[in-house]
Amino acid sequence: MEDALALLSKLTLSETEHQKEKIVSQLIKLVCELNEDDDESENDAVQEKIFHHDATDFVLRTLQSQESEELRSLQISCAQLIAELAKVESLREPLVNKGFMPPLTQLLSSKNISLATQVCRALGNICYDNDLGRMAVDKENGMQSIIGVLSHQMNNKEEGSARLRVIVCGFLLNLTNDCEPLQERAIECNILKPLNECITGHMEDEDLTNMALLTVGSLTELDSGKQFAVECGLLDTFLKLLERDWKEHPVDVILDLIASLMESESAKDRAAENGLCQTLAEIVNSDLKNAAEIKAVSDIFISVLTGDTSMEKIYASGEGPLFLQSMDWLSAEKEHVQTLGALAIGNFARRDAFCIQLVEKGVVDKLLTILKGTVGQQDSFMLQHAVLSSLRNLAISATNKPHLLSAGVLEACLSLIHTEHMAVVFKLLGVLRMLIEGQEAAAVKLGQERAFLESLTDWCGQAHAGVKALSSPGEAAVALKEADLADTVSSLLKDPNLPPEMLCNVLSLLKAVLSAENLCDEIATSGVSDVVRSLSESHVDKNVKDLAGSTLSLLDQTISPS
Repeated sequence: MEDALALLSKLTLSETEHQKEKIVSQLIKLVCELNEDDDESENDAVQEKIFHHDATDFVLRTLQSQESEELRSLQISCAQLIAELAKVESLREPLVNKGFMPPLTQLLSSKNISLATQVCRALGNICYDNDLGRMAVDKENGMQSIIGVLSHQMNNKEEGSARLRVIVCGFLLNLTNDCEPLQERAIECNILKPLNECITGHMEDEDLTNMALLTVGSLTELDSGKQFAVECGLLDTFLKLLERDWKEHPVDVILDLIASLMESESAKDRAAENGLCQTLAEIVNSDLKNAAEIKAVSDIFISVLTGDTSMEKIYASGEGPLFLQSMDWLSAEKEHVQTLGALAIGNFARRDAFCIQLVEKGVVDKLLTILKGTVGQQDSFMLQHAVLSSLRNLAISATNKPHLLSAGVLEACLSLIHTEHMAVVFKLLGVLRMLIEGQEAAAVKLGQERAFLESLTDWCGQAHAGVKALSSPGEAAVALKEADLADTVSSLLKDPNLPPEMLCNVLSLLKAVLSAENLCDEIATSGVSDVVRSLSESHVDKNVKDLAGSTLSLLDQTISPS
């Protein structure tokens, strides 16, 4: 503390610019040492004392002075001192309130690399997690100044220019991170274009590339940022970085950015054209061991396929190289590759025409081979979930249903009824529902599977809302009775937490089985009528009320004494 006070006193008494600069340099050294010390509370107190000393007014006046050859060296030192002081969180807002932001922002456009560097450091540190500082920069039209610095230094090869480019990107990150108004301002000012130019023009500079990527990540949190990123070519730039780095360096940041952009339909379309998916497929086929990167690559590939236009481009009438690759993945040895293949096929199967072609190409046999190989393997639930998702989509087409039934899809699904994973059960029931739709013989066969019906009753008591909702054919009356279906339906209808759509499904199930004479007594004594009447009179959802009303009428007709 004494050393600091002594230096501050000297600074106020010094007469020449050279003496003042020398003392400011000593203060900088002292503050840097304090910032590196472990005792933060004591060191922060010393720096707060420095800030509140009259000498700070001299620092402010120096920065407010017009840039000149005579003052430049002193201004550089003063800006550096502020940059070091701003590392203390408690000083950031006071620095704004004291008036440092206008002169610092004014000096940002200096052509002197050293001065611009220290000014950028000062502004960036003040803006770190400090909205007051960010708004002050915006008030001084700071975003345009940042663009000016980036543009001026883009191809500069002078000493210090490379470091300045990194610091400008870091300042921009601190200015916009988690701050939507400034993110929007940066996007409006088209800052993504020079950032892209920074990356493409200096790919050999890892520090600059990493900092620019982090900054892009901040700006692409907004939908408008994602759109502009694609328009200015950043997705193509990410591809170049991925192609260059994935074999030798971690690429998690690049993959995260690509995944973020895939929320945009235009990004999916571009990814289907620019070679990104081919590179992703190459990574999938490699011996990559990083589980997180494998998952990220797979997620991006599937994201592209969720777009209608991009999926159609990759499918290419059933002849696209990446579609054929997806088919080959179904026969891969690695489970995560099979999972990716199944998920991809499920997305190609979103179109009726493609569904029929896929079945004709023999995809069902491939999926069944995988499914049969996972029976009893609880740790293969992700693969089971993916395969069942594909089979469900394939089963939607009326043309495909007989083919899937004859191939043994119903039996393969029933072999999984003892799974412990409710997400798999949900998909399993989805496949069965699609398979028996309009297929009376299959519906009756399913309804006579006692083991399945017992499992169905158990599943209805589970927390998974999607599983609670599903129906079974009325022809299987005896098995349904043995499975205590009436009690289960009554319990579900009384559940106050059951969503309206689930209630509608349960009511539809009830209507479907009322034609079974063997269930009439069970239903009459279960108290279902009273519950349905209550729903028809007082439920807030109109669909539930209407369906409950029609179900009640059918109940009255069915169980009333003749």
